[in-house]
Amino acid sequence: MRPSKYVRHLRWLTVFFSIALVAAACGSSSSGGGGGNAGTGEKKGGSVVFAAEQWPECLSPITSCANASWLPWTAWEHVMPRLMQTDPKGNFGASDLLVEAPTEQNGGIKPSPFTITYKLRPEAIWDDGSPITSEDVKFTWDAIMKTTGTIGTTGYDQINSIDTSDPKTAVIKFKQPYSDWQDLFGGNNANGVVLKKAAFSGKVNLKSDMQTSYGFSGGPWKLKSYSQQQIVLVRNDKYWVKDKIPNLDQVTFVPRTDQSTEMNSLLTGEALAAYPQPSRGITQQLKAPGLKYSSGAGSSYEGLWINMDKFPLNDITGRQAFAYAMDRQGVIDAIYKADFPDLKVLNCAGWVPTVSDWCNDNEFADISYQPDKVKSLLEGAGWAKGGDGIYAKGGKRFSIEFNTTAGNKIREDTQALLKEKAKAAGIELVIKNVPPTQLFEDKLPKRDFTLAEYAQVASPDPSVTAILAADQVPSAANGNSGQNFLGWKNAQATALMKESDKTIEHAKRRDLLLQVSKLERQDIPWVPMFQKPLILAWHDDRLAGPIGDYAATSYSGFFNMYDWSLK
Repeated sequence: MRPSKYVRHLRWLTVFFSIALVAAACGSSSSGGGGGNAGTGEKKGGSVVFAAEQWPECLSPITSCANASWLPWTAWEHVMPRLMQTDPKGNFGASDLLVEAPTEQNGGIKPSPFTITYKLRPEAIWDDGSPITSEDVKFTWDAIMKTTGTIGTTGYDQINSIDTSDPKTAVIKFKQPYSDWQDLFGGNNANGVVLKKAAFSGKVNLKSDMQTSYGFSGGPWKLKSYSQQQIVLVRNDKYWVKDKIPNLDQVTFVPRTDQSTEMNSLLTGEALAAYPQPSRGITQQLKAPGLKYSSGAGSSYEGLWINMDKFPLNDITGRQAFAYAMDRQGVIDAIYKADFPDLKVLNCAGWVPTVSDWCNDNEFADISYQPDKVKSLLEGAGWAKGGDGIYAKGGKRFSIEFNTTAGNKIREDTQALLKEKAKAAGIELVIKNVPPTQLFEDKLPKRDFTLAEYAQVASPDPSVTAILAADQVPSAANGNSGQNFLGWKNAQATALMKESDKTIEHAKRRDLLLQVSKLERQDIPWVPMFQKPLILAWHDDRLAGPIGDYAATSYSGFFNMYDWSLK
């Protein structure tokens, strides 16, 4: 999905990995009523199989591995502790690791110098019985800052020091106020974890670590094994929150990366739950006997993302023409409307309408499918149509390689429609799709693309610095660190992002971010598509629990599977 807002991308992914969690724009529906069926024939024990639509190539939560949103969904968010997290409605709050969320009232937030104090629960332990301490928090910061190829350091680079004199208190002093502090070591951040210091024998450069295993757990589950065939999680009986020790003995995720195979796995009962991306007719398929589903408009937003250094999109006229050749409304009407009748074109930059008030949903409203506008822009800049109907200039055709995640039927349908409409406007789209892991963990970080469709994630208290600031462009020189795959280097926008990051007052920060969105519209480093519908489907005849509560979140519908059980 995202190089995790979660994509969230899955932040990612994004990628991913972030989290709205108000079932709004796409509504909320299920085949037999609302999500959740706690108390109906629950029992302890048992093993289940769930289908994963994408598959992580490696497990590290702090390197480019974390660009794949299915990494946290299948592995680390169930195993790793975090500081702050969000609830199903998108509100930040204390995770299980904390006594309480820091506030000014309880002394957890001090304005000058800007300091956040986290009180760790005395009973919080790793799965070997050793305590989770402030030294683990400090080590995580060191690892994120010093690991070669870290996914990103935004926000962590604003930390001046972490006082660990009290093992159960982490006092984080910042260089200056940092508004998105909730996303550090938790929240919706791609690397929002706390690592176990003792697991790494004094190393802090973890570029080669956590590729296929963790060796420790501070969550409800332990990672038993990882391969290209399955990810196996087992209950962590040492988890300190007793009512969150899983009911199930074991959860096995299996790769079902072709959606038809994924749906068949669910419909036949091989897999008891799946988190499929929306596809044409999916709501009808999920009305099968024994199944239930929960859907809603979460914080993920789909976009057409541009490499601003690649011809012909390295020129503002080219990007403008491209934008007017994209029939966004046509995609919704032809592909999504039947299943998600309330879905609308997204016209704000980097946010979604249901997450606080960051979104001005008029920013891109002037961009619609206008072939005449394409003609005016290109011919005014010296382009001319060739005999094949495609514009050309200086011997080069207006031809764009278009990537997305291979096997994703609805994105492939989107590409086909956009290709047809773009051709009618004189622009050629050449579709060349790749496996999700190749897109998110290789092509995007190396900026080996011209145009890509994927999803990002909007945080409840957003910072877009990591994905849009000029100093976050990955390159060989910085070890491909950073998530500004677009190569957008607008100095004014970067300054506004940096200023917004240190602006605590909401209205002022919102004004700064809206100025950023205006510059996004001006430069067009990407074109927003829509707020992405999110779906969790499960066998209601075999699974019990509060299932569906997290369906429309960046944590995925599997987040609270510690509370699920077999009937």
